[in-house]
Amino acid sequence: MISMNRLSILLFVFAFGLTMMSNTALSYKHSVWIRNFLHEKNDLIIHCKSTNHDMVYHRLHPTGSYHLLVDDDSDYFWCHLWQGPNFKHHQVFGVNHGDVWEAREDGIYFSQIKYARDLRQHVFMYGWNVPLTLSRASSLGLCCVSLSLLLSSLVLFYFYLVLVLKFIFFIMNFKNLIFICVGIFLFSL
Repeated sequence: MISMNRLSILLFVFAFGLTMMSNTALSYKHSVWIRNFLHEKNDLIIHCKSTNHDMVYHRLHPTGSYHLLVDDDSDYFWCHLWQGPNFKHHQVFGVNHGDVWEAREDGIYFSQIKYARDLRQHVFMYGWNVPLTLSRASSLGLCCVSLSLLLSSLVLFYFYLVLVLKFIFFIMNFKNLIFICVGIFLFSL
């Protein structure tokens, strides 16, 4: 039989292990990398934040990288990037759904890394000083919104059509019911 002292130590180790697991393994975080692929002597300033966290300002030299751990279950993270002479070129965007973001001379590129070969497949997402409504990411978002509006209008049209057809069917049956009632009334005379 296990002594009470050993049992209490075993329970303590088990509880401590559960506590450590809840802080690491059970709270899923994924990595977001922001890389400076600008020309020589063109630094990048990054300021990432969320509703609960402020990651302060970071200055990246060319070929430098900034690593951010994003908790998928918590809040939304976005980053401000500045570059150019006196850091006059700016863009802000959400980073929760991206793995690698690259700042280049013409804009910001995105890649979701699943395999090593994906490191070379970056897609242009945002231009510098371009409002998000004119960038590729927002136009894709607007495309999805317009598709969802089209789908919802088709669903509403379908329900409207079904309702009209049921009403017509009801009127047709009601008309037949009137004829039957009139026929019964005339036959009973």
